[in-house]
Amino acid sequence: MSTCNYSKPHVLLHWTFAIIIIWATISGFSNALFTLPAAIADSINFINVSLTFMLIPLFGLRILCALDHQEPASPNRVARLLAKAGHLALYVMTGLVLVTGVLMMDRPINLFGLLYLQQPLHEQLLTDFFNVVHKYCCIALALLVIGHVAAVAVHHWRGEKLLRRMSL
Repeated sequence: MSTCNYSKPHVLLHWTFAIIIIWATISGFSNALFTLPAAIADSINFINVSLTFMLIPLFGLRILCALDHQEPASPNRVARLLAKAGHLALYVMTGLVLVTGVLMMDRPINLFGLLYLQQPLHEQLLTDFFNVVHKYCCIALALLVIGHVAAVAVHHWRGEKLLRRMSL
């Protein structure tokens, strides 16, 4: 199988998104599923809002890098189609999580205490709706990330060193 390394911006964006999404998923689900002390729960919310909001302007760059990257030709058309579908699903769900995360805000958006943005919606019915949609999108994104990691592991066990292509 031929290899095609990713550009440095692509790699940096990939790992930035991966780290923030994994952190936000684990901490967010922990916050939702367990009764944590208020100070810890509030800190998790503050960090998650700030970190994930940073991803919004980077999301466009992430998509441009993905569109610019040429995958090596693969003889297995079904595998190539599944990989493309999986990556598209990851991008769509990431976008939905980011958008619904903003639309569900029922208070100003505090970005590391440096910048405060007014929440876009003020109607409680709408923020509640987007809160529910956000939760389901987070579950779907978590499942897609698990599938993505599993696919990388399978390729690695087959001797295809995909992680080497996604390193600097």
